[in-house]
Amino acid sequence: MIGFDGFKRVTGTKLYVAVDGTSLPISIRVSPTNVHDNTKFIDVLENIPGPAGDGLIRQIISAYADKGYDATCIRSYLGCYGIDCCIPYKNISKNVAQNRNQKHYGKTGFVLERFFAWLKCGLHGTAVRYEGNCDNHLGFVYLACVMMYWRVLG
Repeated sequence: MIGFDGFKRVTGTKLYVAVDGTSLPISIRVSPTNVHDNTKFIDVLENIPGPAGDGLIRQIISAYADKGYDATCIRSYLGCYGIDCCIPYKNISKNVAQNRNQKHYGKTGFVLERFFAWLKCGLHGTAVRYEGNCDNHLGFVYLACVMMYWRVLG
């Protein structure tokens, strides 16, 4: 499951994470490097563990993401569940209307950045990917996430 990214000329995997307000992960997915970001957004949200059905996804109030996730399918998916979409529009977007929550992204975008900072500082195996096998790397990421929960909740 290692793909080739034609733009940066690197091979590897990408990590897609959904976090709560305290920067603790609630859903983690991995994909090859050559997969576009907005194709995995819905997959991450649908794989949040919880009670059967849409009970947990209906508790989400707002979703924050960067400009790479600006797609009409993502916005319509979030609108279908009543989730407030806080994704900034791309500069080349044909949609002229500005997102009313776009100005708040800079104030709250640090939550996801804090998760990745904790991930990189928690275990050296997650900072630089030494594992050739994707499952082994994902195991180290899960171990780092358990350590995050232990520090915050313990």
